[in-house]
Amino acid sequence: MKLSIVTLVYFLGIVFQANGQNASDQIYLGNGEIVEATVKKVEPNTITFSYLGENLENIVEKTEVLKIVFKSGREQAFNTSISSKGVVSADFEYPPMKSNEGAILPFEFVFDGAVAPEEGFEAQEFYYNNLMRKPERNTIAYQDPEVTRKRLRNAGITEANHMRDYEMEEIAKIVGAGIMVTGKITVDYRSTTSSSSGSTTTKVDAKKKRVKSYSSDYSTSMDEFNTKVLFRIYDKGGNKIVDVKRVPFLATTRDNYVTALNYLMKRTPYYQK
Repeated sequence: MKLSIVTLVYFLGIVFQANGQNASDQIYLGNGEIVEATVKKVEPNTITFSYLGENLENIVEKTEVLKIVFKSGREQAFNTSISSKGVVSADFEYPPMKSNEGAILPFEFVFDGAVAPEEGFEAQEFYYNNLMRKPERNTIAYQDPEVTRKRLRNAGITEANHMRDYEMEEIAKIVGAGIMVTGKITVDYRSTTSSSSGSTTTKVDAKKKRVKSYSSDYSTSMDEFNTKVLFRIYDKGGNKIVDVKRVPFLATTRDNYVTALNYLMKRTPYYQK
């Protein structure tokens, strides 16, 4: 009887110990994903693991990992600095990746030092609509800007400057496009130039022997802006394909940036003149 009690206590101890442990190792990634896996090796720069039920070994860079919670309950932290980066909403479902599709991301827009997100959306729409004027010249298909914005919103990104907190490789996964067009537009008011002119018209009435003179004055004013467009294109791996700056000549309206975008659009690798 004593032996049976000892045996029962022994097995209960095993059960409680097992319940106090995880069924697998848990890898916490910087993008918010938690991977249930079996960790094989932790090396200076990488972590090797296998998904549950698989023998195939996978490797992830340590820079992408926040921590590992081992099935024993022990935690090992790694790159805690990436916790300040953007984290995709937990309920976000990544769309299928279309490697040969382009996505026009919202442009960052700064006017007189203040962020102007709505104008960044307008720049995004302008670029897309300009591409669609002659779609036969595009060498890739482009995602509708509304689809792009919706996917970004669903992932928790509501303004263009919020994308700074994410790697471009992650942005590509969020929008599901292999080519991403983006950039930053800066517009600063410089001055207003005014000018005036006048003219006099004289009419002679021979019958009444009268001379009449008419005078008119005209005045005009023109605003001038300093405009700068930073234009970039990335691939799905986050690599820069295009990285250029253009300053429109004689910008007289705050939306004069469109001339620069039009010029740059026609010189990308994805447009045929």
